[in-house]
Amino acid sequence: MYKKISIILLALLVPISVFAAKDDKKSTEQPPVPTETSQNVMKYTSSSFTKPEKANAKPVKQKNSFKGFEKAAENEDLVLYVNEETLAIKVQNKKTQYVWNSGLDQPDQYRLNKTWEQMAQSAITVEYMDRRGKVKTESITTNDSRPRVKMTDKGFTASLYMNQSKLEFEVIVELQGSDLVVSIPESEIKENKYTKLISMRVYPFFGAVNKNDINGYMFIPDGSGALIRYEESGSKADAPFTGSVYGEDEAFKKTEGKKDGKVTPVEQIKMPVFGAVHGVKQNAFLAVIEDGYTYGDILAYPSGVSTDFNWISSEFHFRKEYYQPTSKNMKGLNVYQKSKNPFGVKLRYMFLQKDEADYVGMAKAYQHHLTDTKQLKKIDDKTGVRLEFLGGEVKEGLLWDSVLPMTRVADIPSMTSTLKKDIDNLFVVYKGWSEGGLTGTLPKKFPFESELGNSDDVKNTIDRLRKDNIPLYFYSDYTKAYDGASGYSGSKDVAKKISSETISHSEDKKTLYYLSPEKSLSIAKEDAIDYEKYGISNVAIDTSGYTLFSDYSKKKTSDRNQTISTYQKLFSTLNKKVGNVALYEPNTYLWSQTDRYLDIPMNASNYVFETDTVPFLQIVLKGYMPYYAPFSNFQSDSEDQMLRMIEYGAYPSYLLTNEPSHLLAKTASKDVYTSEYSIWKDKILYQYENIKKSLGEVEGEEIVSRHVPQTGIVEVGYTNGKVIIVNYTNAAYKNNGVEVEPKNFVVTERGESDETTRQ
Repeated sequence: MYKKISIILLALLVPISVFAAKDDKKSTEQPPVPTETSQNVMKYTSSSFTKPEKANAKPVKQKNSFKGFEKAAENEDLVLYVNEETLAIKVQNKKTQYVWNSGLDQPDQYRLNKTWEQMAQSAITVEYMDRRGKVKTESITTNDSRPRVKMTDKGFTASLYMNQSKLEFEVIVELQGSDLVVSIPESEIKENKYTKLISMRVYPFFGAVNKNDINGYMFIPDGSGALIRYEESGSKADAPFTGSVYGEDEAFKKTEGKKDGKVTPVEQIKMPVFGAVHGVKQNAFLAVIEDGYTYGDILAYPSGVSTDFNWISSEFHFRKEYYQPTSKNMKGLNVYQKSKNPFGVKLRYMFLQKDEADYVGMAKAYQHHLTDTKQLKKIDDKTGVRLEFLGGEVKEGLLWDSVLPMTRVADIPSMTSTLKKDIDNLFVVYKGWSEGGLTGTLPKKFPFESELGNSDDVKNTIDRLRKDNIPLYFYSDYTKAYDGASGYSGSKDVAKKISSETISHSEDKKTLYYLSPEKSLSIAKEDAIDYEKYGISNVAIDTSGYTLFSDYSKKKTSDRNQTISTYQKLFSTLNKKVGNVALYEPNTYLWSQTDRYLDIPMNASNYVFETDTVPFLQIVLKGYMPYYAPFSNFQSDSEDQMLRMIEYGAYPSYLLTNEPSHLLAKTASKDVYTSEYSIWKDKILYQYENIKKSLGEVEGEEIVSRHVPQTGIVEVGYTNGKVIIVNYTNAAYKNNGVEVEPKNFVVTERGESDETTRQ
């Protein structure tokens, strides 16, 4: 995880975006922001924070026309209408009478060329390759591809033949309670032998907004979560947001040469969701991609990018483009997959109204969906601290390498026992314990490195920590394999790209490979036996929880769906045969097999078109799973970072060593520049004290509200009635008898603001 240390530092050192929206102080519910330095005000109006909502925003007014639409279905919550020529739909919320449109009633009034108008009015738009290899686009209205529509009790089923591309689909649209479900079965997707399906957009303009006609925003699951507010067209962005669900597939990436310097990557999408708000606290929807997410992208086009419309949708890739080398010097050409990826599409639109119609309501709706589908389970969530100790690291020598012992396993209890006097809930991860140290040994993990102790030392340390009620997790990884390490075959066990190249990366002068999913599962089964021998009953797994790729090995291929299935078996094996499993940044499909979420994203990617960062991911998980922020000892603005942890409900983490960190200067862990326990002990206690005073008041509770009354002030409400008010600014904040000092927080009761607990 050392790469993440440099990423955090780089992100914090980047200047605040000059594209931040203007401060909307005059239209907030509370008095204007107190006078501060312009730099301070600019920081908290940037996209790294959440802006106040406009006060007294006008209700959204509609002039709906149902001309050309037939009623398809109705239940207690919704009414569904369909245009049988284009499959465009209108969905009326019976509680608010608001109508959601998939198209435009009067497209001639807007600046749209013919191609964009066809896409806006059609349920389906496809990209395909013709017999000459040219890539073309077709919508239902492009060549008057009239569907055959059959009404059902819940909606309609449409058989669709695209006249130009000769592609066939079946589109099923149904009302399910307060949800709308759109599905395209895999078995009903048929290609012509001369044309090949590349990608598909389903109801791309559903909920589209022209310019800033409506007070609202689009939500994207970028990092912790981000908003794109509806604004006038401008030069703010020249490209849309395009994010691959669960990250890009390494099997289709072009192999790049070694690059100088470090590049800060964008945050990965960990949840297959997106949404839109039409009038904050008025109307909103959250869309969940239930099928097709492994080959799905989330698209968000702000006004001014291609059209004047703000629109958000998903795109599904049935064939991916990739670079195929044709010579040893890596010359080659871009081609598409020959075979179609095997999947169907299913989208669930959840409609929200009134107090639920914002990003908090979306997060709660997704939380309920995950619990209903048993993808999220409730785990004991107590305020605590993660201490991650680095054991040994490889030290290069002239003739042979040696192991540099930074923290021997027997050293841990003496450090934790001191902290335990003041910290109720400690959680320890021990990394670099394998023979050979942290880097260069994977996938082989046993035996235990002799420079760090022996099997008796391991068992004694586990027992001593257990008596103090401190879980000890042993760090590992089931995806990475280092070049030259033992325990795998470079020809048989390494995952391959579709271009037949190995999936590999350079990491501090070393080459590491991705293991085939089946090999990873096999190794986990073998390791489970050794874990038991050492008395290990807790493991913390890196990389495997957030890395999803296809494997095109000749021996056994694995598409992304199959990789998910194999990894689920892997972690199920560890849960059953070893014990608890903590995962670093796990994707949604592994949440039910995780007991702690490590290194939870605390920011978005800060794209130029993003206007706000929000803790959507944290709202989904709070009260269900304890989650821990990245290491606090590598943050440049520790005070703001601590306040963000309090606001986001995240617990602190530290990467520590018993020996001085300067000893790592010439190792692969050289980024660990400040880690000595004796230096950080007091800071750990100070931070925990503040976390306990705040988050200790809401242990096991869920976040139910989040309000930004003015720039730099955030109020977070919990199910037990507690409200945590965080003041990031350099001036005191006063409201309803409550005063929050600068750079501070207050815990109060909802509706009883005069009864406060202050830091």
